[in-house]
Amino acid sequence: MVSNMDKEDNLVFRHLLDLAKVSHAGDISVFSDFLNVREVAVLKRQVADLPVGRFFIFGGIEDAERVMVCFPSSYEEREDIDFPISCIEIQIKSSKFESNSLTHRDFLGAILGVGIDRKLIGDIYTVSEDKSVVKAFVLCQNKITDFLISELHQIGRCQVSCTKVETTDIMSVRRIEDKYGTVPSLRLDVIIGEALNLSRTKVKALIDSDKVAVNSAQISSSHYQVMPKDIISVRGFGKFIFYESLGRTKKDRIQIHLGKYC
Repeated sequence: MVSNMDKEDNLVFRHLLDLAKVSHAGDISVFSDFLNVREVAVLKRQVADLPVGRFFIFGGIEDAERVMVCFPSSYEEREDIDFPISCIEIQIKSSKFESNSLTHRDFLGAILGVGIDRKLIGDIYTVSEDKSVVKAFVLCQNKITDFLISELHQIGRCQVSCTKVETTDIMSVRRIEDKYGTVPSLRLDVIIGEALNLSRTKVKALIDSDKVAVNSAQISSSHYQVMPKDIISVRGFGKFIFYESLGRTKKDRIQIHLGKYC
C-alpha cells in the first residue's frame, strides 16, 4: 500500500498505476474509466510514482467534473488524443407536470437501472423550461452508447427517447447566471456560502466530507483562498465560477462577481 493513503484511495491508485504501466510497456495510449474528483486528486498526488511522465484528463467538455484519464504513447500530444466519449440527449416525452420533480439522481438511477456501471458514465446535465425538466445530456463511454439508447425508455414516471448528439449541443443550452455580492474575505467557505446561500457551518460540513472541488481538484481546507476564474463544484448543490473581485466597499467588504452554472 502507498503510504499516507487509505484503502479505497490505494485501490484507485493501484488500478491507475497498472494502466500507466501498460501504456509505458507497449508505448500505446491507454484510457481509464470515468473518475470522480477524489479519484483524480489521488492520481495527481501520486504522479511521481507513475512510470510515465504525463497524462491527459478530459470529460467530454472542458469543465466536466467526471473525467477519463489518458496515458498517451510517447509520440502523441493532447491534440492527437480522441477520448472515447459520446453524448446522449434524453428527451422527456411526458407532460411538464410529470417531469417537474425529476432530478439528476432520477436520471442516474434510471441509467444504472438498465445495467450500466457508474464508471462508464460521466457528467449528466439537465435542462429545464418553466421549472420543469425537458431534457438531459449524458456523457458516456462510446462502448455503451448504442446499448443505452436502445434500453433507456423511462426516467421516473416519464417516458423518454434517447439520441446520440454532439457534445457541443450541451454548451448551446447551458447558461451561466451572474451573481454579485460582498464578502469579508476570499476564503473558500465564505465564497461558497455567498454563492449558494449556505451557512458557514453547512459549508464546513460539505468541505469536511470531501464534497467540494476547485478546478476539479478536491479541497479539504475552508481557508483555501479563491482565485479569479476558479471553478468551484459542490456535490449536490452545483457549480459556479468566481470571476473576480471588484474592489472594496466603504465597510471594507470585498465586492465579488460570480457565475452560477444553470
